[in-house]
Amino acid sequence: MDKEHGVDVMHSDPYYNPDAVPREGHFYMPVQCHHCRNPPCTKVCPVKATWQEPDGIVVIDYDRCVGCRCCMAACPYGARHFNWGEPHLPVADLNPETHYLGNRPRPKGVVEKCTFCIQRVRAGRYPACVEVCPVGARKFGNLLDPNSEIRYVMERKRVFIFKEELNTQPRFYYFYAT
Repeated sequence: MDKEHGVDVMHSDPYYNPDAVPREGHFYMPVQCHHCRNPPCTKVCPVKATWQEPDGIVVIDYDRCVGCRCCMAACPYGARHFNWGEPHLPVADLNPETHYLGNRPRPKGVVEKCTFCIQRVRAGRYPACVEVCPVGARKFGNLLDPNSEIRYVMERKRVFIFKEELNTQPRFYYFYAT
């Protein structure tokens, strides 16, 4: 428990009524794929449809995925989701710049997750969530670059690693703005 801020994630409720948000006395923490250095999700896939790329991004091949949901059960962050429906985006609204492992429509019956917008990152851009965040609360970058914005945050802000005790060694961190 973070006594300074009164946050107890170990006993928090992961479910909420979106019609009643925000509520006084509650906090909300976005959770997505943490692109772990030691990802448990990749170890359990019986058809090897998910793996870690050399740059650290954990991906899913949606053509290989059989929808068994073993990876969902193995993910301690609840960051993988089963696709129950067929994609219904009109062809005219599809992004023409897709990536095989990234932002293409996912078929019904597969597990999907955040891909750190692999198609954007590999082109030298930020993931879309980082680029559009109106308050700059999301940061992304190369931890090995001492002049990167993410290194600045890591060295000067109070950083929180969610479920650190599981030793998944995530690449997704939370930080306090103050």
